[in-house]
Amino acid sequence: MTFSMVPSSQGIDKQHLHITISEKLKQKIETGEYEPGERLPSEFDLGQVFGVSRTTIRKAIGNLIQQGLVTTQQGKGIFVTEQHKISFSMANPLMYFDSALKQQGYVGQVQSLRFQRIKATSDVSRKLQLPAKDTEVYWQEKIIYADDSPIALDVTYYPVAIGESLAEKLQQGFTYSTLVKNGIHLNAAEVSLESIPASYELSEYLAIPLGMPLLVFNYLVYHQQHQPAVCGKTLSRSDWTCYTAEIEVDQPDFSTLVDPL
Repeated sequence: MTFSMVPSSQGIDKQHLHITISEKLKQKIETGEYEPGERLPSEFDLGQVFGVSRTTIRKAIGNLIQQGLVTTQQGKGIFVTEQHKISFSMANPLMYFDSALKQQGYVGQVQSLRFQRIKATSDVSRKLQLPAKDTEVYWQEKIIYADDSPIALDVTYYPVAIGESLAEKLQQGFTYSTLVKNGIHLNAAEVSLESIPASYELSEYLAIPLGMPLLVFNYLVYHQQHQPAVCGKTLSRSDWTCYTAEIEVDQPDFSTLVDPL
């Protein structure tokens, strides 16, 4: 007798069964029911457990592969991957993503989704110190990959002079590295960190479930005499990335304290 672990298809869109199944398998991995290095049941066995076709199981496993939770080995099966996050240090606000990826054993690459000249919002104009009205900037969106896995979406705004002169190069490389290699020496930055849930569009770009938490690294970077060079935000997958900082606190000099009594 086969027992289904998913709700009846009467209440679920069959096209989304693979998402439900991948989320259940993900939960088992995160709770340790399936441990790192352990082989998952075969596609056939999983199909029997969940009461679905092998095609649906393959889609569910594909979701887990995209999230970096499992890998497939030809002729051997599906295995849970060792879970470790890519760390980005906030000690230096001029964070070079490509360098951080390389230091941790990943090949970093980008895929430019759009690069176009648009009218700047009041917020972007303020950050880039541009006139308040009728000012244009170059807007870019690109996906950042670690090896073949999409880990972040970078949204950037450039002054027109920078966008026009480096258009082709900015669409092929990482933002900070491209600017520096082309004579724009970055020397200061303002940054902040927050979190948002993934929208439908972001879930499509980064191959993650709708609503999954994303870490948002906001930045405004300067060059020359405190002139803004670029502003934007990097929305990174919380299952792949983390931000760290080392803080040292000087030992207080208690001898200078006066007892109020």
